[in-house]
Amino acid sequence: MINGIVVINKSAGLTSHQEVHRIRKLFPGTKAGHTGTLDPMATGVLPVCLGKATRLVEYIIEQPKYYRAAITFGITTDTGDADGMVIAKSQVPAVDRNRIFHTVSSFTGVQRQLPPLYSAVKYKGKPLYRWTREGSSVPRKDRQVEIYGITIISFQMEKEPQLVIDITCSKGTYIRSLAVDIGTVLGCGAHLAELQRRAVGPYKLKDALTTEVFARLVEENNFRQQILPPDSAVQHLPSIELDALQTKSLKQGQEVLLSKADYLIQTEVSPVIRIYDQDRQFRALAGITNDDSGYRLKTLKFLAY
Repeated sequence: MINGIVVINKSAGLTSHQEVHRIRKLFPGTKAGHTGTLDPMATGVLPVCLGKATRLVEYIIEQPKYYRAAITFGITTDTGDADGMVIAKSQVPAVDRNRIFHTVSSFTGVQRQLPPLYSAVKYKGKPLYRWTREGSSVPRKDRQVEIYGITIISFQMEKEPQLVIDITCSKGTYIRSLAVDIGTVLGCGAHLAELQRRAVGPYKLKDALTTEVFARLVEENNFRQQILPPDSAVQHLPSIELDALQTKSLKQGQEVLLSKADYLIQTEVSPVIRIYDQDRQFRALAGITNDDSGYRLKTLKFLAY
């Protein structure tokens, strides 16, 4: 049984689901799931959880994402990216680096963002892109996202006006929408020309493999060093070590009571704790509450194998 996380460098032209399907075929009978959709045109980091590590998908999705994006000005598409049909062309005004800097900087911080019409966000159980392709107009609900930082890598306004930026952001942020919004502010329209995801939480592009390379390693039975342990996904959470009886209680769904002193000696205060046994084997994630009698641990996810 394979339990862990493989970091895939997604190829352009494939959906995230197609990449996961290719990985799943390498390990028949093993569960597999990705940790955040990338559009077909996008490339880069796609952590794929295998086996019991699929129980940690939600904790990876919650972590920050890091992208490099190329934005082309003066051309607007129906999808907001280079895969779409051109619906408008505009003259690009002469802008200097100072205006570019202030424009992109205005998009940092907590904000409301409207998902693209061509997106996987669902309305009445069906993705928006399906409604759009059917010619149906359905309401879109904006949602809160946070852009932690934007760094200008390069920009040029001659020939094909283009801006290249690095973005660090929260889950749910659509870089296509950001590209379109920047073009709107500059008054010339824009679309996302290229997108590469360079990191998801602790998983970096330098550690990612294409599915083709990983498949070759599987065929050679030389792949195990590429399977990261499940707890690599939750290293940002504090941990605590429990004895055999306490671990068994958590496995059976029972609460484990810790004295305040025992709890504070081992870990910092957090609503979710990594649980290890006395052999330092990762066993579970537990939620924690406290009252006058001490701290109570209750299993959220049990991952022992």
